[in-house]
Amino acid sequence: MAATKPAMTLSKIESLWFADGTLVLQAENTIFRVYPGLLATASPVFKDMLAFPQPHDGPKYEGCPLVQLHDSASDVAHFLKAIIFYNYFEPWPADVTFFVMSAVLRLSSKYQVEPLRRRALVLFSKGFPITPQAFGEDKWELDPMVIAKLAREANADWILPIALSYCALAEPEQLLNSPLNPSDTLLCLRARDRIQNYWAARMLSFLWTPLHIPGCSTSRVCSIRRIEQRKNSEAARMNRVPILKLWGHRDWEKVEDVCGACMRFMMSSFRENRQAFWEDLPNMFGLPEWATLIETRAKAMAGTDDDDPDE
Repeated sequence: MAATKPAMTLSKIESLWFADGTLVLQAENTIFRVYPGLLATASPVFKDMLAFPQPHDGPKYEGCPLVQLHDSASDVAHFLKAIIFYNYFEPWPADVTFFVMSAVLRLSSKYQVEPLRRRALVLFSKGFPITPQAFGEDKWELDPMVIAKLAREANADWILPIALSYCALAEPEQLLNSPLNPSDTLLCLRARDRIQNYWAARMLSFLWTPLHIPGCSTSRVCSIRRIEQRKNSEAARMNRVPILKLWGHRDWEKVEDVCGACMRFMMSSFRENRQAFWEDLPNMFGLPEWATLIETRAKAMAGTDDDDPDE
């Protein structure tokens, strides 16, 4: 953060322009008139910055010291509202948009506002499972590359295995032109074929291996059903359906007329290989094992009064 002369054209956000405020912040071409004491109480970074005496000939706006922040105006607006207005950034399960949450998470991390950071992390972690059993039928509405980038910025490593596995579905050209950092881009390129070829095939191997399942009482019917679903699953795999969604409840319904022995074998094989994939997932992206990620997650959210989204 550094002082700067005001731009020729500046716009105010009225809800963040307090007439009795004694400090003006500038982000891009937007200015905010706020209370320095409030910022110093919330943020040790602001506290240290404001502890330095302002030069008499430093830039001012309407008689107040003017300080430029090297953040987006939108991020600063959401961040300041979260600090000043108690009901603006409510805890989970409040309906907070990703746009607002990401702004607060970025700047609460940068300016060390720990209560807001913990609250944002709880909201961010909602929908990102830490066990294969918790992985639901959720639909992604956001670019996973944006998710992964934010997780890296916020050191929310427990979100990265799932986020990067979605990123790895992209074509190489998309990855090379993505907002991911170069290291994550390389990790996704390396994991791409391993996920969609080796792991997808292994997870669905119960549809073709073995050809005849021991104890099967209706071999012809069971073989036909398995072959039919193998074709469907292969089509999904070629279309790069996320691996954890390659096979779900509806797919089991399509093979419900196989015999009991075949169904038991198929379900056991699927669960075993799905679990093995899950355990290998962090390793594919250079991350610690799940137990360590879960511990990191718990420490990052420790002390918050917000409910944990997975409990």
